[in-house]
Amino acid sequence: MDVRQLRCFIAVAEELHFGRAAERLGVAPPALSRQISALEDELGVSLLTRTTRQVAMTRAGLIMLEEAKGILVKMEHATRAVREASLASGKILRVGAIDAASSSFVPEALVAFRTRFPGIEIKFVEAMTAALVQMLESGKLDLALTRPPRKPTDCAFEILRVERPLVVLNEAHPLAAREHLTMLDLVGEPFVVPSKRIRPYAYDLVMAYFESVGAVPNVTIEATEKPAMMSAVAAGLGMALAPDWVSRLSFPGVTMRRLRGALLDPPPPGALVGVAWRPQQKLPARDDFLAILRESVTLLDDRQTLSFTPSPKSQKRTARTGSPVGGA
Repeated sequence: MDVRQLRCFIAVAEELHFGRAAERLGVAPPALSRQISALEDELGVSLLTRTTRQVAMTRAGLIMLEEAKGILVKMEHATRAVREASLASGKILRVGAIDAASSSFVPEALVAFRTRFPGIEIKFVEAMTAALVQMLESGKLDLALTRPPRKPTDCAFEILRVERPLVVLNEAHPLAAREHLTMLDLVGEPFVVPSKRIRPYAYDLVMAYFESVGAVPNVTIEATEKPAMMSAVAAGLGMALAPDWVSRLSFPGVTMRRLRGALLDPPPPGALVGVAWRPQQKLPARDDFLAILRESVTLLDDRQTLSFTPSPKSQKRTARTGSPVGGA
């Protein structure tokens, strides 16, 4: 019996569906089934009854579910205690961040921290919000730069930044000649949106912007990562909305424009970036890094957004038509 088998069993027992449990764990259903079978073989009992349509718990399975959860809780507590003891000297700071933070303000904060505290080693990891919060709760991280946690947690969370949206469009698109765009300009246009399953915050944010003008996007494709989204826009599959930090990146065939009047009030969770930590854990190095973040990160920061520079194609198009660059 190992931890992986217990986690697999708990997922199936809670979902009562091998497909959903496999998706939750990020494994293939056949591999999940093998883990459950191996656990049952080792115990010599059936924990689940399976049909083509239904999964149900046996009496032994119900008892095992309670015991398995207790075992994992004890293991997590033990792991956390050992890790916290090893960090008592304050010589290591473990930081996690979503891409929105690691591509904008985190590098400068890390440089400032290392300058002030050269004797402390920094360990850094990038992941999505749900994974970072889980790592924080299990003691694998000391603090994390994330979106607001979706599920209840014992972690504290403090908002650091409100992201402004940018319109990402093909440089040959007629709207690329304008300095600013509004949401009404985007209604009906083919749109590349974030994956609803993989990037729920970003997906919900795009929907919120369209809902603010009583519309829904004309979705042509979903993209999981920013490079895939940019490639789709460059290929002419549609335009997209992106956070302001994306303006630091460069993609051939793509240009970006400010979105006027689209800072929603209150800002949706997908527009917020903050810092999460476990306040019950006493770590001076973490508190020092928190202080640097609070003094250096601006809530609304226009420096992240590109100033308007018409692309050569836009300038040629304007010269031919004789119409001024600008607009709504």
